[in-house]
Order: sequence, then structure tokens, then C-alpha cells
Amino acid sequence: MCHAPQKWTESLPWVLLGIRSSFKEDLNASSAELLYGEPLRLPGEFFDPLSSGTTDVSDFIARLRAFAQQLHPTPASRHGNKSVFVYKDLANTDHVFLREDAVRASLQPAYTGPHKVMSRSDKSFTLLINGKEVTVSIDRLKPAYILCDSNNNAATSDDTVAKEYTTRSGRKVKFTDFYRP
Repeated sequence: MCHAPQKWTESLPWVLLGIRSSFKEDLNASSAELLYGEPLRLPGEFFDPLSSGTTDVSDFIARLRAFAQQLHPTPASRHGNKSVFVYKDLANTDHVFLREDAVRASLQPAYTGPHKVMSRSDKSFTLLINGKEVTVSIDRLKPAYILCDSNNNAATSDDTVAKEYTTRSGRKVKFTDFYRP
């Protein structure tokens, strides 16, 4: 843009020609010379030929072959082969959470459930979702760990009858089996 502020696009091809034909010290050649095997003939060279002659093409080919022999391919990464994590507890759980793979709104949970497991196979489970049996891949499932309600169990079990204890201060307290000292 510093060459012609009004119409810099007209000088752009000349700037690019200069960049492509300039000598790169780290490559010992210009980028055009690496591409075509010989340096570009610049417009000024049409009128004033070089007295030293052109560069030796066989030397360039020898350097190019030596460089190509040093190249080694990098090992390809396997982006398509993802290993799927499967929970061990899926084999014996009664309820599971189901991952929804659709686009979610903000703050919408990734999993729905817990859903009851109706049947299972090696790669899929049949779940009861909204009263319908739906077959789902195990890749989208994780086990649901449901806590038992201790109040319901205490009322139905004879072993968890609250016993009365007297503390050191003389107060009488009742503990269930869970809190018994």
C-alpha cells in the first residue's frame, strides 16, 4: 500500500513478483526457483542480460533430491476411531440416564431420566421412556444410582426400631440403627 496510496491494487502484482523472486538465505534459492527449477526472468533482465549466466539446474535437482530423501512421513492420527467408555454397572443396573444428542438450549441438562431398563443386549438397551419401550445404544447410557428412602425402610423393617438411650447428662434420646453409637 505504500507504493501507490490511491490504487495500491495496481502495484500488487509487482510486489508479489518481487517477493517470489527474492533470494531466501535459509533455502539458498528463491521460492519461484524452488517451484520452477530456475529463477524467474524479471522484466529488467529482458533488456540487460546477466553476464554470469543462469544457475546450474543439475545442482538444484541434486539438492532437491537430497532434501526429499531426508523427509519422513508423519504417522497419521486416527480421529475416526474413538474408543467408547461403557460403565461396568450397566450390566446390572435397573435404571439409567439417557444422553440427548440434540442441540440443547442453555442450562438444559445433557441427560434425561432415570429411565427403567426393560431388557438389555450387548450393544443396546430397551428402556421405558414416557410409557413406550425405546431401544437405545449403550454409548448414550450411564447407570442411575438411586438412594433408598431410609424413612420408608425404617417403618417397614423390625430391625430398625429406635431404641432409647440415656446420655451422660441424663437426657433420653432415640437413635435408629444408622445413627447408633
